[in-house]
Amino acid sequence: MLTREDRAYIKRRIDAKVRKFENAVDEVDVRLSDVNGPKGGVDKVCKARVLVPGLPSVMVERRHQSARAAVDGTMDATERAVRRILGRRRSAPRRGR
Repeated sequence: MLTREDRAYIKRRIDAKVRKFENAVDEVDVRLSDVNGPKGGVDKVCKARVLVPGLPSVMVERRHQSARAAVDGTMDATERAVRRILGRRRSAPRRGR
């Protein structure tokens, strides 16, 4: 179970990495899970899905021992992926002209 502090941290990381794209992004969904339960190990998985209108969804997943590290890795990769896909849209040649 996540603490209030964990939830606040995750929200801050999402805001820091995705808010800059808010005019281009429809939805951001971030999920955190503990795949091994109490056994331990590298088992915290963070998944992010970003919906960008007219483009394929951006899907990123990172795994780490620490939930915060999994979130950090996922959000860093998500920012890069969204920037890349939006850059492709801007540089794509226009058809029909």
